[in-house]
Amino acid sequence: MLGGSVWIALLRHIMGAMLMMGVFFLLDRPRFSVKRAAVYYCVFGVLAAAAFGVWYLIDFEVFVRCSGFAAIFVVGIFCILMSADFLYLSIYKLTLGFYLLSVMVFLGIDGSRIWFGGSIWVDLALRAVAETVILLFIIKSVRPRFQAGRDFLSAVMDLPSAITLVFILMIAGVGTYWPDGHELSINRVVRIAVMLVMTGTIQWMTFRTYLYRGKEYYCRMEKELMELNELLLRRQLRLMKAEELEVRNVGKFCDNVTVSKILSVYKTYADEENIQIEVRADLNEDLKIREFDIVAILVSIFENAIYECCSAGEETRRINMILQQNGNKVVLLCQNTCAPTRKEEGCPEHWKDKAESIQKLVRHYNGEIDFSIENRMHVSKILLDISAQGTQ
Repeated sequence: MLGGSVWIALLRHIMGAMLMMGVFFLLDRPRFSVKRAAVYYCVFGVLAAAAFGVWYLIDFEVFVRCSGFAAIFVVGIFCILMSADFLYLSIYKLTLGFYLLSVMVFLGIDGSRIWFGGSIWVDLALRAVAETVILLFIIKSVRPRFQAGRDFLSAVMDLPSAITLVFILMIAGVGTYWPDGHELSINRVVRIAVMLVMTGTIQWMTFRTYLYRGKEYYCRMEKELMELNELLLRRQLRLMKAEELEVRNVGKFCDNVTVSKILSVYKTYADEENIQIEVRADLNEDLKIREFDIVAILVSIFENAIYECCSAGEETRRINMILQQNGNKVVLLCQNTCAPTRKEEGCPEHWKDKAESIQKLVRHYNGEIDFSIENRMHVSKILLDISAQGTQ
C-alpha cells in the first residue's frame, strides 16, 4: 500500500465508495424514489468513508489487512437494503461493483509503483481516471442491457448462482486485498492481472448465461400465458354462441373494464355448471398491471377453482372471489368449498405448470402468493405491489 496522510486515505475511501455504490445504484431499482435514494447513498458514502478513515488513523496495519474485505459487508448490506430487486440479482450487482473496485485499486497502486515510483498523487490520478472510465462504460453500455434484461435475470437467478458470484468476488478480493506484504514484483503484478481478467470473464459469462436462460424461460412462460388467454377466448365464444351472440351478465363488477369482463365471463360459466359464485371487486380503471398479466392470474385462479368444483361431485359447490385495491396494493382472495383431499390433489399436470407461471408474475409485481386448504375450502391469496410499476 502507498500509505499517506489520513486525508489521502479518506479521499481513497470516498473514491472507492463512489465507484462501488455508483455501479450498484446505476444498475439498481431503488426501494425509494431515485432522488431520495441518491441522497441516502451520498450520506452513507461519506459516513462510511469517514469511519474507514478513523480506522486507518487508529490502526494502519489492521486496516491494510482487513479493510478491503470489510468494505464488502458494510457497503453490501447497505446496498441490498436499499434495493427493491430480487436478492440474488442484488448479489450480482454487488459482486460486479466490488470487482470493478478491485480493478481500480490494482491500477492505482501497482500502476503508480511500477511506472511512477509509488507516487501517491499518481495513484489518486489513476484511480480517478479508472473510476470515470468505468462509470461511463456502465452508463453507456452495461446499464441499458442490464435494465432490459432485469426481469429475465430475476426469473432464473437462484442460490447456486449467488454462491458462484460470491466465490468469484472472493477470488478478486484475494488477488487485490490479500493481507501480505504487497511486495512489488513483475510475477505478482502479472498474477493479479491474470486473476482479474479471469474473474471479469466469468462475471461477463455469468451475466450472459443467466440473461439468455431468463429469455428462454420468459418465452416458455409467455407461451403458457397465451394458452390461458386462448382458454378465456374459448369461454367467451362458447357463451356468445349459447346466447346467439347476445352477451349475458353485462353487469359492471368494477371500474376496470378488463377485470369486469373477465369476472362476467366466469360468473356465467360458473352458473352454467351450477356453481354458486359470489364476486366482489373494487379496482381502479387505471390499474398499473399489464392487461395480459391480470388476465392470466384471474383465468388461472378461476379455471382451477371451477375444475375442483366440477370434479368434487358434491351438491353444494360455491366460489367466493374478492378483488380489492388499497392504494398501491391489490389483494385477490378466492375460496371454493370443494377443495381436494391430499389423496385427490391430482389436479391436471398443466395446471401445476400454469401455477408456476403465475407465481413468477406475482413475484414480478413484488407480491406474495399463498395456496392453502382450510376447513375443506381451497383458499388462494395473492397480494400485488404496484407502487414501482408506474416508474419503470
